Amino acid sequence: MSQTMRALVLRRGKAVIESRPLPQAGPGEVVVRTTAASLCSADAACVGGEFPTPDGTVLGHEAVGVVHEIGPGVSGFSAGQRVTVASTTPCGQCADCQRGFSGHCQGTAWGGYTFGVSRDGSLAEYFTVPFAAHNLVPIPDGVSDADALCVTDTIASGSTGPEAARFPLGGTVVVFGQGHVGLAAAMTARAMGAGLVVTVKARPGGEALAKAVGADHALNLAEHDVEADIRRLTAGAGADCAIEASGVIASFPRAVAVTRLGGVIAVLSSYSGPDDATLPIPLAQWGWGIGDKTILSTFQRSGSERLGRLLRLVETGRLDPAPLLTRTYAFGDSERALADLTTREPGHIKPLITF
Repeated sequence: MSQTMRALVLRRGKAVIESRPLPQAGPGEVVVRTTAASLCSADAACVGGEFPTPDGTVLGHEAVGVVHEIGPGVSGFSAGQRVTVASTTPCGQCADCQRGFSGHCQGTAWGGYTFGVSRDGSLAEYFTVPFAAHNLVPIPDGVSDADALCVTDTIASGSTGPEAARFPLGGTVVVFGQGHVGLAAAMTARAMGAGLVVTVKARPGGEALAKAVGADHALNLAEHDVEADIRRLTAGAGADCAIEASGVIASFPRAVAVTRLGGVIAVLSSYSGPDDATLPIPLAQWGWGIGDKTILSTFQRSGSERLGRLLRLVETGRLDPAPLLTRTYAFGDSERALADLTTREPGHIKPLITF
């Protein structure tokens, strides 16, 4: 058997396919042979320099495959078993992980997100899962590789907002931003019992996709008075929960404004800007300080137990992530897949990369 593999590697500001040594499983690790993978804007941010990433790092944080090698100290898995792992791979043991904030493993804001950023990622023919006992999960027989792939980041991240907000059964949820995370937030809000789901994006387009994944109304800022429309749809009350998944700072005060008194604003976005940048909230939108509005800043909850629950929702048909994979590429075309994703062509949400 060859001791080398192909991998998509960050090399001097570009993503290129290179030959790399086949990884070996160390203590607590499992090496997975990849069968399918995907990309998102975070990978483009690594290539573009927004996420500082060492040159020579294997990119990628969304993949599924079969167990190839099991390291010392790992039990419960067998060679050839279909498995996947969330895009964040925390240790599961530090204080922040034990407090339930595994995305901030080891006390840092991005502590759980290391795949393809601070260590080799999963866009390769083989990849290593660290802390496998905490992070690796079997894929149910009834779930395809493609559907399981959507769970690793898209659904694992998008579902964190509705789950953290704990909106009332039958309540109204408004989702700002209709990238893969925002669409997954709409999808999971519906599965969690939202009575009315409204999506909001900047420009027209994508209404059919938003409704296919669970939206009752798909609005855009170019053609709608979003705040007025949401007031009308909720008989003047506003939303029980607004999820901000756009990454655009201007969406934050809108999310606060459309949320009813006593409601919850769950922020899934990672905003960029200088260290002293601020998020504006007009006092009237905040209820003049006594509106009982709660703001949650959230990062993906991970771990094998949670990932297993999300896979169960796919297995039983409560979630159908298939519409989110909008183009298919062979692994040899991964460079083109990243370029196509970076251009943000209308209608293209996620690539499916096959091995």
